[in-house]
Amino acid sequence: MLTAQNFDDFCSFVEKKYQSKDTQRAYINDVKEFLKCVKSFDEESINRYIVMLSERGLSNRSIRRKLSSISVYFMFLKQRNIIENNPMEGIIKPKIEKNLPSFLDIEDVEMLLNKIEKARDRALIEIVYSSALRASEAMNLNIEDVDFNNLRIRIMRKGAKPSFVPMTKRAADAVYKYIGQRQKGAVFLNKYGKRLSTRSLQKIVKKYSLNTIFKDISPHSLRHSKATHLLNNGMDIRILQRFLGHSSIKATQIYTHLNMAELARVYDESHPLAKSDDKKEQK
Repeated sequence: MLTAQNFDDFCSFVEKKYQSKDTQRAYINDVKEFLKCVKSFDEESINRYIVMLSERGLSNRSIRRKLSSISVYFMFLKQRNIIENNPMEGIIKPKIEKNLPSFLDIEDVEMLLNKIEKARDRALIEIVYSSALRASEAMNLNIEDVDFNNLRIRIMRKGAKPSFVPMTKRAADAVYKYIGQRQKGAVFLNKYGKRLSTRSLQKIVKKYSLNTIFKDISPHSLRHSKATHLLNNGMDIRILQRFLGHSSIKATQIYTHLNMAELARVYDESHPLAKSDDKKEQK
């Protein structure tokens, strides 16, 4: 029998299973919204819910994310013997287009970093790019996790897996300068001395990128940029997979497409015959 207690138990389950506060919040809010909109747990109700989300203007990617949250909820209920079958198993999820992630040229990254004077923001963007960090990984970073001697940091990957990733000497120097005499606690703080939020990180990156390189980018763009630059400079894709913390090589293979896209761009810009062909077409 479904009760309010079931949902409270699900919230506790999510908080234990997922370390990221953002992930916890997303799962709980998605399921709470779903429970308000449906009267029964069957395929017809779920499909009506999908139509409703689409009519609200949500992208297929956002809808799939919500359906993933709901699927976890049903799996939870099934494990507790509250329902017999997971109705999500028969649902066809909306398809999403696989767009290549945006990334910056190395020159843009250099210009961006060299224009940041505030110590915290310089250290923050340096470390995100240097170690190709996800926003949550950067925000959860503690001073105790930074190994200045060996130029590496300890981060918690998805699934609460600890991992060591390298950082550049340049990033290490920026972080060291920023933290000063502090020896423990969160690396990046807001003006109230509390841990900086991922939303604040997004605003910081957006502000500097718009003001210096006139591009609207996100923290994830810096991660994509670092991965692309490493691959362009010859890093083996298996090593890149480990560096990025991808559980599957498929997630890393998108950077091979970026690599080819960059190759095509450079070819078009530099090959004399390609330029001649372009002029002929314009005529």
